[in-house]
Amino acid sequence: MINKTGMFAIATLCVGLFLSGCGGSGAIAAAPDAVAAATPPAAGASNQGTLLADTFATYPRLIRQSHHQTAALNGRLVASVTSRNTDQPVAGIYASSDDGASFTRIGTVADPDFKNGHCCGTLYELPVKIGALPAGTLLYAASVGQERDAPMENRIYQSADGGATWNYLSLCGTGRVPKNPKAPSGIWEPEFAIARSGELVCYYSDETLAGHSQILEEVTSRDGVTWSAPRTIVAGDDPKSRPGMAIVRQLPNGAYLLTFENCYLGTLDCALRAKRSSDGLDWGAANDPGFRLETASGQFFRHAPTFTWAPVPGQPNGMLIAIGQILVDKNGIPDASGNGKVMFTNTTADGSGPWKLAPAPLAIASPPLTTNWCQNYSSPLLPSTDGKRLTMLQSDGGADQSCRTRFGAAALTP
Repeated sequence: MINKTGMFAIATLCVGLFLSGCGGSGAIAAAPDAVAAATPPAAGASNQGTLLADTFATYPRLIRQSHHQTAALNGRLVASVTSRNTDQPVAGIYASSDDGASFTRIGTVADPDFKNGHCCGTLYELPVKIGALPAGTLLYAASVGQERDAPMENRIYQSADGGATWNYLSLCGTGRVPKNPKAPSGIWEPEFAIARSGELVCYYSDETLAGHSQILEEVTSRDGVTWSAPRTIVAGDDPKSRPGMAIVRQLPNGAYLLTFENCYLGTLDCALRAKRSSDGLDWGAANDPGFRLETASGQFFRHAPTFTWAPVPGQPNGMLIAIGQILVDKNGIPDASGNGKVMFTNTTADGSGPWKLAPAPLAIASPPLTTNWCQNYSSPLLPSTDGKRLTMLQSDGGADQSCRTRFGAAALTP
């Protein structure tokens, strides 16, 4: 995530110049929104996709609801974006009942403190009961408060009705107050998973630990309300190292895969890297940067990675699919042949070996050559239940209110 020094926050969305980041305190209920239909795909539409809505929308997230006690809610796609209602920062919540062919606005996460900074939200459905929260509960978490004189927070909100109404739940992280009042105090990019232990885990980026520009941490909870002390999972030996933007998925073999951007305050590399865990908690030595996702010819992604797993027919291990903001060649130069329009695939059980290039469901008309917080920034991927199609959300536009999010889908082939 871009951020910190020289921050150019827009619409109180976090982001600045160097990496990974966007968080609060206090219980705020979020009001439901009027339902507004998204524009349906036009006949012969290009792979630039269809607007989710003609409003400011960035940092999208996409899930399929599968565990709710109300059967009618299961199978729906639910999406979130960092957005605005008139002049107020909010998270817009959208749903699709036709497997991503169209989306409808169903709700809003609103917190008065979002005006002090609202960034990099995540969306998650509890697959199991956690404390008093039944399976099927939706969680939205975001980094709040980068523009106030207090430590930032990762605030969590919960919805029991599939995203129509939201209530504040808890904090899964609070930034440390830096010794230097001019130093960053950001915690950013919360991400959820259920560990093998059954605990709810919140992973996030933290730039408030003395001696480190930024690290990745995890906290755990048995009830979604009370959280453990943070534990460092990725931290470079060099104080200029900035790992961030964690995405975690449990694979069919039970193991967990973590992807992140591995950035540095000097040369801004931000290569997409990954680490493995048998339980979702132990990721090995914190100073082990894992492995870089790259093709046989050395191409790799820089910045804002996401990934998913798909049960692709004919593939015993299914397929891992990863994407980042900017595709570069082995020398780190933007690859004009695929930048902004391709993804990586891998059919091994754990992401080992070279990855292959494949067309992404959506493409940026003028792909970025340097990082920014809008274009193809943290684009989520979601396969159909049969593994034959892949839906994608992708933001595009300028570094201002013109940023919009689009959706689209394409066939998945081995």
